[in-house]
Amino acid sequence: MKIQFQVALAPYSTLRIGGPAEYFCEAKTREELIEAVAWAIKGQLKIHILGNGSNTLIADQGVKGLVIRNLISAIKILETQKSWPRPKVQPRFQLLQSDPKLKELSYDETKYPPVLVRLDSGAYLPRAIFSLISQGITGLEWFSGIPATAGGATYINLHGADKFWSDYLVEAEVINRQGQVKTVPLDYFNYDYDRSILATSGDLVLTVTLQLRRGPAKQALEIAKFWQLKKSHQPQRSLGCIFQNLSQAEQKQLKLPTPSIGYLIDKQLKLKGTQVGQAWIPNQHAGFVENLGGATQKDVLTLIKKVKTKAKTQLGLDLKLEVVTWQN
Repeated sequence: MKIQFQVALAPYSTLRIGGPAEYFCEAKTREELIEAVAWAIKGQLKIHILGNGSNTLIADQGVKGLVIRNLISAIKILETQKSWPRPKVQPRFQLLQSDPKLKELSYDETKYPPVLVRLDSGAYLPRAIFSLISQGITGLEWFSGIPATAGGATYINLHGADKFWSDYLVEAEVINRQGQVKTVPLDYFNYDYDRSILATSGDLVLTVTLQLRRGPAKQALEIAKFWQLKKSHQPQRSLGCIFQNLSQAEQKQLKLPTPSIGYLIDKQLKLKGTQVGQAWIPNQHAGFVENLGGATQKDVLTLIKKVKTKAKTQLGLDLKLEVVTWQN
């Protein structure tokens, strides 16, 4: 494990924004990740885990402490099991309705035999999804096209179509604040929409175990390619959707045809195309903020504040962020 100093973080973010990490290292093995965490704990340093950087808005001044770029990526198929007993997570928020094409392709997952799959937390989902499908393992195709890692998906309770990551998670290995590795079940995470206990517990994800299916690989591949193509048309120099979609109650109150935050910002708030510095709300998708080339975190936060303020004053809404913000 090599510790570096004052490493610029912008190249490691899909938004291409971020100042230097005080300390920086890349963990390529399980042992290196555990060692890096132990090193930071010994030095009483704050720890930041960076996966693909697709949901992280990094401070212009950089961040104090140790940033660990998580590159551990093993995928292990475990023994087939009976359906794993686990609590059903009921998020408070409504997901977007699936595209009609996706509804055609949907299938009853419970008809197919379950299989447990263990992913390292740095496993890149777009790669893992197609690798598993090629081996006849389905379930994660609904998250295709999302540039996340397994650890990031676990942290945020990733959602795609009408599925949540928590629909598949069985258990995970985490490293606690004392550097100890422990295994925790699904209900430990206290999942909600874009929320988990990891935001406050300080535990870091090492591996995740998912219950997937030996299902219809050809159908799953078609779903994965459909989502991949659909996501490819979204702004790429961005962090994905900035705000959470509306709750069912909010959608009903405003009499909107969809809970989509992009629809709200475009049609209700009329903010599509709004620009602050080099950050703007793109014409492709009003739920995103895109870096036109030289945007700063300050530009993005100013634009976010503008949207939040107008939503509050005009519609009485308190919009909730979907991205994670790193401040110095």
